[in-house]
Amino acid sequence: MDPALLKQQAAFKQRAARAMTSRTKKEKEPTTTYSHTTYDVEASKKTKKKTQSDPQLAAKSLSEYNAKSNSMTNATNFGTMAKIVDYMKKRHLSGQQWPLSLKEILDELQVYDLSKKSEAWLQEVLPSNPRLSVDEDGKFLFKPPYKVKGKNSLLALLKKNYADGKGGVLLSDLNECIPAADKHVEALGNAVIAVSTQVNKRKDHVYFYSDPDTDYTIDEEFKGLWRNAAVDYLDEKKIEEYLQKHGIDTIKETMPRKIFARPPKRKTVRKRPNQKIHNEHLSNVLEDYDKD
Repeated sequence: MDPALLKQQAAFKQRAARAMTSRTKKEKEPTTTYSHTTYDVEASKKTKKKTQSDPQLAAKSLSEYNAKSNSMTNATNFGTMAKIVDYMKKRHLSGQQWPLSLKEILDELQVYDLSKKSEAWLQEVLPSNPRLSVDEDGKFLFKPPYKVKGKNSLLALLKKNYADGKGGVLLSDLNECIPAADKHVEALGNAVIAVSTQVNKRKDHVYFYSDPDTDYTIDEEFKGLWRNAAVDYLDEKKIEEYLQKHGIDTIKETMPRKIFARPPKRKTVRKRPNQKIHNEHLSNVLEDYDKD
């Protein structure tokens, strides 16, 4: 054989032997990963097996999922109900005072992704909403706080509240009955008394009926005397004595006084006096030595 070929064959065998030895060394050495992640495949497999095999963990995760889904459903339902009430109020104020079914309301609101369960819940809950009324056909209408349509009905309401002692009417409530309620109040003029107030941390106004029978003019001189009279240093008893000296009787309380029930008295335990106790059953045995 050609000696050159023999040299090439020997060199090839040497290279193959070196390659085999380096490969076996790499297999024996531990594999080092240069990734910066802390994810462990084997540990994750173990935790997955543990969660799948543990029924308590599975039940707990299922209950948590159900609670989250229920809270999301409740939020959606109450949000839809608030939209319905607000829309029905706008219809009432704009003069559209004919009833609508739930399906018609949802169509006008363009709510098409509501589930059957939520729709059934609304159908059950809406009739009990205090701001809505239901007719015989099951259709809904907005229910304003008062039956007010203009200044005349507003004045009649204020007079009725004044006669019944129910107090005033809030502007926020009137705004749900008629549009531009403040203008109707201004049209009544002196027949209404307006007082600024605050309801639920919001500024508001309350209106009362101004009874003309109670209006009377007071002399300015009397007003000046009333304001200049200083009674800060006097108590009620001294004021009463001063009025009685000048022949003016004071109004005394006419309300019946409340009688407070007193707690029952404890029975006092009587102590028995210390007396000598004679042994009467031994009278025939005892002897008296005083005679001697």
